[in-house]
Amino acid sequence: MNSNQSRSKAHDDNEAGVEGNTRSVGQYSLKVFDSILKLPENEWDEIVGSSGITRSHGYLRAIEAAKIQGCDYFYPVIYDELGNIVGHACVYTVITDFAQLLPRFFFDVVKKIRKIWPSLLSLRITECATPLISGCSISNKDGVCRRQIMMYVETAMQDIASTKNSKLLVLRDFLENERDFFKVLEGRGYKTRSNFPLARIKIKWKSYDSYLNSFRARYRKDIKRRLRHAELGGNAVEVIQNFASDSHLWADQAGIIRSDTRGFMREALTPGYYENMDLILGPNSLLVTVVSESKRIAHGMVIFDDETTFATFFGRDKRSPGGEWFQLINEVVRIAIDRKSKFLHLGLGSYDGKSIIGADIEPQYVYRRSTNLLLNFVINRVPDLMKADSLPARRLFREYSNSPTSTASADRINA
Repeated sequence: MNSNQSRSKAHDDNEAGVEGNTRSVGQYSLKVFDSILKLPENEWDEIVGSSGITRSHGYLRAIEAAKIQGCDYFYPVIYDELGNIVGHACVYTVITDFAQLLPRFFFDVVKKIRKIWPSLLSLRITECATPLISGCSISNKDGVCRRQIMMYVETAMQDIASTKNSKLLVLRDFLENERDFFKVLEGRGYKTRSNFPLARIKIKWKSYDSYLNSFRARYRKDIKRRLRHAELGGNAVEVIQNFASDSHLWADQAGIIRSDTRGFMREALTPGYYENMDLILGPNSLLVTVVSESKRIAHGMVIFDDETTFATFFGRDKRSPGGEWFQLINEVVRIAIDRKSKFLHLGLGSYDGKSIIGADIEPQYVYRRSTNLLLNFVINRVPDLMKADSLPARRLFREYSNSPTSTASADRINA
């Protein structure tokens, strides 16, 4: 038996349950695993490449080890006839409270009804997405049709949803230029809906100084004023490479932000999230903190790959905010520029503040359908509640800031 045959047999002889047996569908075969630990890291990451850390074996291993309450993770893997991986994805089930999207009056009504109907507007969703961060989780080998891999993944989602008694299937997050590509899902009963938009900066500066000096005067002065105000309050920024030992502090700070936030929320972070981001991702993760009177009063979690710097979660202690968020986000911009990242991914929410520092607010879309006909009828008539509110039009940057020589010119301008 040659090595390819041995590998194929190993896949066929694996576990049952949600994972089931290898299924031949068309030219490829499909198998679902219930832990990333059951898949070889090198084979998984070979499909992801060096610019997909949120789809990487290490990231998914860290998320699994974090033990986020209410989440179960699955990994549809697609093989060719020799048993080689040609595509894969992360799919997870999570209980989501849709009452959070309702206006305050209706939300209060739902809370009263829940005394006799606890699960009202609370659904277990089967999602294909990168866990705890905005993004699509589907990866495909070069030369293999991504749309075809997606259809295999969707087939696996149906099996997972059936096993986990989940009535709502969602594939997210797709940007505007990907909508037509994935429109084939409509043939399987999916509808396109908005997700919360992505705040993202395309990095086009050679240095932080050139970034700052590329702003028009009024916006540059506003950024400096905000930073000066925080510094005068006694705040200093510190970057930490090894942060696992204080994981309970970071989780507590993230929990304070979560409890103070109005709007749509789901997974609550555990200390294990921070611990494993440090221990497993290692040099591809760091923590930016704000220090006041020798205490770390706020933090921002950062991970990165060859192409993108990701700002993931923000947390702070119970004191009144004093500009910590702006200090942290400003430092993340500096880190992304120093790393020569192509993009700085700032995630969801706080759109006005992120737009002030130059983030583009990009629409994102999901494809969703319910296996329950009545529920499908209802959700397809609910308005798009996750569309971003319109932001004020701003011309942040000088006219030359998009030219090839802009960074050199900006470096010569006095701060």
